[in-house]
Amino acid sequence: MTVDLPDVLHGPRLDLVLVSVDQLLARAASDGPVPLGFDDPTDVLHPDRSPLDFRVAQVRADPSENPWLLRLAVDRATGGLVGYGNFHARPDERGMVEIGYTVLPEFRRRGYGREIAETLWRAAVAHPDVRVLRASVAPDNDASLAIVRGAGLVQIGEQWDEDDGLELVLEAPASQVRLTPSE
Repeated sequence: MTVDLPDVLHGPRLDLVLVSVDQLLARAASDGPVPLGFDDPTDVLHPDRSPLDFRVAQVRADPSENPWLLRLAVDRATGGLVGYGNFHARPDERGMVEIGYTVLPEFRRRGYGREIAETLWRAAVAHPDVRVLRASVAPDNDASLAIVRGAGLVQIGEQWDEDDGLELVLEAPASQVRLTPSE
């Protein structure tokens, strides 16, 4: 039996709300924003600024993969979007999951990036199929490198991403990841 993640993952201030298959496909077919149920003045799923194209291809190939994909980072106090986070896919044969996240520029330097990453990691380490956590980060992205290294991920290599360029690949065993204590 496959165990999926819940539709909403709760952090201290943020809810990471799953983008439904219908919402993904509607945004991919639209020239502009689609209703997401939250204040979205910057069109957070715009294909030029999000992994929309990748995630749409994944759900078209296998809609059951969607619970592991794109989630809106919603500030519970305001109901507004501050960014998004996602797993790149369900756990692979090694039990590895990779995360990615983006905080909108106007919300940076408030701890939202760390909260998105840690909320995703908490869900992952609690999942029976996950044994390894991964993040791929540009070598000049000091803020994200501090987040992933602070959680105990260590560099295992480098890769070239056609969209993002050079990335450092960092991993840690799920059982050894260091997360901020829950309140």
